[in-house]
Amino acid sequence: MRWLLRKAWTLVAVYFAYMLEYRGEIFFWMLSGITPFFFMSAWTVAAGRGLTVYGADDYARYFFAVFVARQLGIVWVHWNMSEDVRSGKLSFRLLQPLDPAWRYLADHVGERGVRLPLLALVGLVFAWLYPQALVWPGPGRLALGLLAAALAFGVNFSASYVVGLLSLWLEDATEIYNLWYVAVLFFSGMLAPLSLYPEPVQRALVWTPFPHLVYLPAALWSGLEADAARGLLSLLAWNLFFFALGRLLWRLGRRHYSAMGA
Repeated sequence: MRWLLRKAWTLVAVYFAYMLEYRGEIFFWMLSGITPFFFMSAWTVAAGRGLTVYGADDYARYFFAVFVARQLGIVWVHWNMSEDVRSGKLSFRLLQPLDPAWRYLADHVGERGVRLPLLALVGLVFAWLYPQALVWPGPGRLALGLLAAALAFGVNFSASYVVGLLSLWLEDATEIYNLWYVAVLFFSGMLAPLSLYPEPVQRALVWTPFPHLVYLPAALWSGLEADAARGLLSLLAWNLFFFALGRLLWRLGRRHYSAMGA
């Protein structure tokens, strides 16, 4: 077990060093995800006019938590997988005694090591601009939020990996992931707290992974209402589902890829 952890640490360290070279690009990529702050501005104005049940500070706190949750859940493995198939790199990876999925995962984990200090810098700017919105959620809600964010990353990664595997049959499957992103945008709490959605919509979304990908950790961190137990169980179930689907598609896709002469 210890040797396995050493190998995993070495793999992550290699990708961390690689991603460190692109820290400037990662910073600007992170700034391209400031969409939650635009919605924060709109909702705080609405709160100032008494048009919503939450106060302006509640929205500021919530949408900053949305920004953090979204940054922790960003994935691009669908693009990596599709590029490896098109360029032929996958053929070389298949010769190595390591499933390519672990390389993609190490790539993401190493990138988080670069992203987190930059994310802390954005947090300091937010604290300077909105000091009244800062409230300590408590160690319990903080830990549950981190657990939810980790499970949400697992769902995003696994879903992205499944889409990437479709490139073994399709010329380019990366655009399919845009459908996933649109669903996340509208149904994960990025536009507004899900507690403001109509009741029928909330009940329908319970059966999907989307309300737990962003809203669950953001609500736990910002103090809004959230069913942590149900959300965490749902994220765990969707992780298992996409993992099993990914393993099945990888087994079938590898045979198809080899049969095509790659």
